[in-house]
Amino acid sequence: MVLATALTRSWVVRIVAAVVRYSAVVPETETRTLELRDYLRVVWRRKWTILVTVVLCVAAAVLISLREAPKYSTAARLLVATDLSDQIFDPSSQAANPELAQRTIANEIQLILSPPTRRAVIEKLDRPLASEVSLQPIPQTDVIAVVATDGDAEDAAATANAYAETYLEVRVRENTEELQDAADRLQAEIDRLTQQILEIDGDLAVNPPPVAEEGQTLPTDPRVRERASLDSQRSQFLAQLDRIEAGVANQQVGGEVIAQAPVPDDPINKTPLRNALAGLALGLVLGIALAFLREYLDDSVKSKDDLEAASGITVVGLIPELSNWKNRKAAMLAAMDHPRSRSAEAYRTLRTSIEFLALDQPIRSMQVTSATAAEGKTTTLANVATTFARAGQRVIVLDCDLRRPRVHDFFGLENRAGFTSVLLGELPLAKALQPVHGNLPLGVLASGPLPPNPAELLSSKRAADVIEALESRCDLLLIDSPPIVPVTDGLVLAGLVDAVLVVANSGTTTKRGLGRAVELLRQIDAPLVGTVLNGVRVESDYGYAVGKEYYYAADQRRGAGKSRSTNGDTREGAPRARVGS
Repeated sequence: MVLATALTRSWVVRIVAAVVRYSAVVPETETRTLELRDYLRVVWRRKWTILVTVVLCVAAAVLISLREAPKYSTAARLLVATDLSDQIFDPSSQAANPELAQRTIANEIQLILSPPTRRAVIEKLDRPLASEVSLQPIPQTDVIAVVATDGDAEDAAATANAYAETYLEVRVRENTEELQDAADRLQAEIDRLTQQILEIDGDLAVNPPPVAEEGQTLPTDPRVRERASLDSQRSQFLAQLDRIEAGVANQQVGGEVIAQAPVPDDPINKTPLRNALAGLALGLVLGIALAFLREYLDDSVKSKDDLEAASGITVVGLIPELSNWKNRKAAMLAAMDHPRSRSAEAYRTLRTSIEFLALDQPIRSMQVTSATAAEGKTTTLANVATTFARAGQRVIVLDCDLRRPRVHDFFGLENRAGFTSVLLGELPLAKALQPVHGNLPLGVLASGPLPPNPAELLSSKRAADVIEALESRCDLLLIDSPPIVPVTDGLVLAGLVDAVLVVANSGTTTKRGLGRAVELLRQIDAPLVGTVLNGVRVESDYGYAVGKEYYYAADQRRGAGKSRSTNGDTREGAPRARVGS
């Protein structure tokens, strides 16, 4: 318990420091003051860290309690006598001086713990002393508890009683000698006073004081006054001598054992429940401290607030996790394969946000990029393109990621020829464009064979001409580009489009990497219009998510406005305002 208490206190300090560090890690761009819910969000996000820490601490506490050798503790209570000289000659002195009484108790404690007392106890017990002995003064009293702890209950009780008895024996012997010396001094003083009184009595008998005649008043004889004073002093000394003799006779000159140490029945350390509760408290404190420490060290973007703070750009889309997407490396179109899922609805919401962005300034071409790889930019682009096409707009997807192209995988197309083929004049644009199966007004221009110099190829005038030609063929041109930080390809493309959409992934994108990507894009005055956060957990950060029943009901109500494509995909029949208009 002592160890647990000490550890708990130390970790309380550490958790406060971790919370302070977490508060300090908020970027300068975020002006919102941290509230209680922000800290609770950290606790919820790191709940498994806290839970595992609590379980380990409780298990360790219980295991230690079960495997630890039993220890028994008991105490004898000892009433300590105050200073005998003051007690006899001036009984009210210590009552008027509490500091003196406290110092007396402290001195007696040192006497009890002194090596001579320990040797006397060992001699009395006639065995080695293995017990741990401690003294606990009882506040506002002259009582000291002599506490003994041992692996054997009887040995603990015997040790505590032996210490109390040995102390009394030493104290009685020392105090008896002190009182006897005081009694001898008092007796000598009494004898001296008695002798003086006898001498005065003899002088008064030989030379009696004159007798006053009738009506005459004579002064008191000085010898009589002196005799009265001496007799008063002798009476006081006799009373003190009587008290000393009574104390010695009663053997109460060193204190008194007011309670013998009983033999304990239960060990003090065999308390699994109490230790489990201590482990629970320690685990909670330690777990929360570790949670905030991990949060402080974690530089990843995890929520909408994190994304806005790290990028300084408005978040236009929150895409929740798709629970049935087991293989993250495989291409998957949630808007096509799971049109009633939360993710599909989120992509439709993102489409609406882009349409509103185009109200002020038409967007005919949009680059979708990210700070680093594997943040979901291609997935976002493919699903957004599908939702726009399902809304009746003509969409072309251009794969300008000439290092790791993946757009064709999402639509089940080939990549034998594509953008690079058109740039090199090997294939006309009309033949390089591949339609997506079904009735969707969606075409894809794959990357084509990968060139050795992607950045130089993208910065050529021919690339700008091809992009311009694609814009004239559709309402919205969506361009997939490499990530911004590792290579310069994305920066080159940012100067050829009407809008740039930056994609981040919850728990993967780092604030530092995202900030660097936005900084590079701002340096070339790229038309940044918003950011999208992928992989948002529905139960925590995706606060506006609703259940599938809502989507089903909505789909039924919109049934009259829908038609089936030839391959079974549901299309949104009502035409929408075109982004590029």
